[in-house]
Amino acid sequence: MRRILLCLALLIICIYAGATVLIYGDTRNHPEVHRELIARVQELRVNAVFHTGDLNQKGKSQSEYDSFKEIISPLPAPFYAIRGNHEKDLALFIKNFPSVDGLSFYSVIYDSLKFIILDSNLPLLPGSAQYRWLVNELESSKLPLILMLHHPVFSSGYHGDELGLQYYLPQLFKKYPVAAVISGHEHSFEHLIWEGLDFFVSGGGGAPLREQGSPDPRSVFFNMIHHYNLLIRQPQALLWQCFDLKGDLLYETTISLP
Repeated sequence: MRRILLCLALLIICIYAGATVLIYGDTRNHPEVHRELIARVQELRVNAVFHTGDLNQKGKSQSEYDSFKEIISPLPAPFYAIRGNHEKDLALFIKNFPSVDGLSFYSVIYDSLKFIILDSNLPLLPGSAQYRWLVNELESSKLPLILMLHHPVFSSGYHGDELGLQYYLPQLFKKYPVAAVISGHEHSFEHLIWEGLDFFVSGGGGAPLREQGSPDPRSVFFNMIHHYNLLIRQPQALLWQCFDLKGDLLYETTISLP
């Protein structure tokens, strides 16, 4: 009964709200878990799907991508991939998930939201080509912004901030109408808040789960579990919902729009 009521509530939200975006990632090791996730979400009314990276085990063969695409084929919405560190062959990744500019970093717009996708495997420090592109994307849009990249900026997970992103990206994001920053890499779910800006880590799509590492003081919720997320556009805010693979709600929060 609880699950039926939850499904009805989601249906009402989808009818009266704007776009609904499905977000998940790190599916590399266990395709059977990925299939279970897709079976759970394929009937949802989603407008777009974003994968936070590490689609495959190695990302070096077309057969890996063929298997991945066969699993996601039931999804009824456009699919956007973020390059993870396991997508080792950059050219092969771009071949399978081409962007307008033929790059692994790009942007898309859905329901008055601009999603900026970064490739954290490529140089991202100030002065790099990707950083200059990022600044241009930030400055050229007045829409609320969602930043997405594979490696977390903040994290309590196994890896932590292994790239040192927290030392320059949050200060940059703070200057612009960024609503949320979303990443993967950690095989868990976490919500962190820094100076009012929401950071989400979602890497529970099938890779081996990992326990919490060093707790980050910015963390407000952490769970080591396979999961998926819905980001629902509302008139004045964004609703974030995290579900386990049974469809049970694990976590919910509202994101204020800049």
